[in-house]
Amino acid sequence: MIIEQVRHLVTKFPLEAVIWMSGLIALAFVDPSQASHVTICPIAYFGFDFCPGCGLGRSIAWLFHGSLKNSFSAHPLGIVTLVVLVHRIIQLINNHLRRQLRAM
Repeated sequence: MIIEQVRHLVTKFPLEAVIWMSGLIALAFVDPSQASHVTICPIAYFGFDFCPGCGLGRSIAWLFHGSLKNSFSAHPLGIVTLVVLVHRIIQLINNHLRRQLRAM
């Protein structure tokens, strides 16, 4: 049943929008104050200490938890990134809906 609902969601919305929404929903439930976190950053896996994107996820998680100061401390571009991602999701859904209407 859950698989059918997920399949329906994926076919209803563009895959890119589903991926971005899933990521943002996951960040809303993450506790950004935890010291350890899972990373998928390839730069971190290669052992480099500096990554320009490090802290973006934690910054967005702090935003979802209502802490603007901690968000800015984690990464100054977290707020901008969240705005860009939400704009992209809306853009993808609008384009998809326009195509659906044209096909009718």
